Amino acid sequence: MNAERPRPLDHALPGGVREMSALELIAALQRLRHASMADDAARAAVWAELTAGVMRLARARSAWLLDGEVLLAHAGEAADGTLADESWAPELPALLARAAAQGFATMPARSRAGTAQWLAAVRQSRLPAGWMLLAIPDSERPQLNELLLRAQLVADLPALSAAPAAAEAAVTPPPVADAAAADPLAEVGQQLARQTQFGAAAIALVNTLAQALGAEQVLLAWRGAAGSLATVAISHRERFDRFAHPVVLSEDALEEALHHDGGVLVVAGTAPEHLVQTPAHGLLQEELGARHLLTLPLARHDEAPVAALLLVFDGTQPPPEPAAVARLQQALAAQLPWLQTLQQQGQPWPARLLAAARERAALWLGPGRLGFKLGALVLGLALLYGMFASWEYRVSASAQLATDSMRVLGAMFDGRVEEARASAGDAVAEGQLLARLDTRELRQQESDAAAELKRHVAEADKARAGGALADLEVSAARAAQAEARLARVREQIAQAESVAPFAGVVVEGERKELQGAPVRKGDKLYRVARVEGLYATLQVGERDAARVRVGATGELVLLARPDERMALKVVSVVPVAQTKGTEGNHFLVRAEIAGTPAAWWRPGMSGNARIDGGHEPVIWILTHRVIDTMRLWLWW
Repeated sequence: MNAERPRPLDHALPGGVREMSALELIAALQRLRHASMADDAARAAVWAELTAGVMRLARARSAWLLDGEVLLAHAGEAADGTLADESWAPELPALLARAAAQGFATMPARSRAGTAQWLAAVRQSRLPAGWMLLAIPDSERPQLNELLLRAQLVADLPALSAAPAAAEAAVTPPPVADAAAADPLAEVGQQLARQTQFGAAAIALVNTLAQALGAEQVLLAWRGAAGSLATVAISHRERFDRFAHPVVLSEDALEEALHHDGGVLVVAGTAPEHLVQTPAHGLLQEELGARHLLTLPLARHDEAPVAALLLVFDGTQPPPEPAAVARLQQALAAQLPWLQTLQQQGQPWPARLLAAARERAALWLGPGRLGFKLGALVLGLALLYGMFASWEYRVSASAQLATDSMRVLGAMFDGRVEEARASAGDAVAEGQLLARLDTRELRQQESDAAAELKRHVAEADKARAGGALADLEVSAARAAQAEARLARVREQIAQAESVAPFAGVVVEGERKELQGAPVRKGDKLYRVARVEGLYATLQVGERDAARVRVGATGELVLLARPDERMALKVVSVVPVAQTKGTEGNHFLVRAEIAGTPAAWWRPGMSGNARIDGGHEPVIWILTHRVIDTMRLWLWW
């Protein structure tokens, strides 16, 4: 039976690596022990696969494999993988120095895009000076220890050459004690790497510096939330009085040193005129006597100093050389990120939250980001304007022209419209024929009634001639009935024509719908209005009804001519709401129109109206609807 073919680690296709589980990634990385390392091309391929696999295993954004200062491989977001362009590059030596003591180290950093992340260094024991650098997102901080443990599981591979055993024996790192003996300041990094509390790290720093540099006393002061320096550690002392006169003078000198980028060195026996620029140092030297004073501000890159260090040397010995001071500054700059991390971790969570907010504000409001600053300035000015400026609040409403001079023309009897001559919108003159009903049936009834009347009159004459008084009375009564019926028919015939009662405009009724249509008595045929005494009827929503008052002014715009505005004045408000379909309750408002009616105005024309509701703050006008809606939703 053939063995199952191992699943490859394809660094060129990171999607395939991402699909592997953690156990599969570790197994695939372990198989790199047996990969060919015979030539440069094979080694480069193995290093690339190793870097990509460890990056996915540790859930990092980017990974770099280093051998000393040589970049062997890179994987992740940055296309070129260049370390010099990273913002944390100057702090890398300090990170590696701390990692040398325990095989790994971490520090907070930011990516090129400014996002928060954790930079981890894991020792690669199979390379002479091998390190795996991992840029892990800040969101993975709760699992940071687990992710570092994963990276350490595969930290001993691959071998440098085709002979793993020989390579392993050849790349054994030198003892840490040798490095400390070669450079006394190396002990500082080793001591700080062993500390997990800020107070213990501060004491270790001042004591180690005092021993390594032969200083009589070393004092460390840290900048607090208020911005002033406060002493946190003094060499060879576990406790001290912050308000003691020498400590106060020391803090004043350190505050003074913050304004000098390279620090301040005061040599014992310096003439007073040489201390004009540093008076606090002069006072401290007077207090301490013949001593050399060296104060150094501690800062990261171009940021503001977060701490300061005071070193006091015996005045009978030569003062520190500039080269020694430069090495000291470099060593302190390397250890500052770890001290900052410990200091932040030791604070209560409200202080950490405030510090994070302050850091984020400094990132956005610091040098650069001109577009963001301009946008924030414009937004701030707009907010101030919205809070303190006011606009005229205008209530929106649908509107329609109306008039009280209106007449409805209806059918006077059951029948059919024989002729319709007008449609809505037509201007008509007084007495103009608008519609005529079919009168043929009435004409027949008229003929029948006239014949019947004639017959009854003849019978009455005959009875009168014959002296038949009873027949005469009956015939006369029947003749009167026939005459009344004839008069009624003729009156209906006269009412068959609907004419305009006055000069006006047809506002309802269509010729094409009425022509030949059957109608019943009382059915409406036309509505005619006189173009005079026009006013506007407004439908105001329930939300703004309370802001409409009698006498309020406004403007009306009709759909026919939206470019023309007409002045309004509220005359009355109907206090009873009317339901308007799905739009909810509305209140009817009557408003008179100022000025002379135009010739094109027609009753029934619709448009939009704006009624002045008084001056209100701009921010209220823009947000009150949303706020009112939220109040209704959240009310219980």
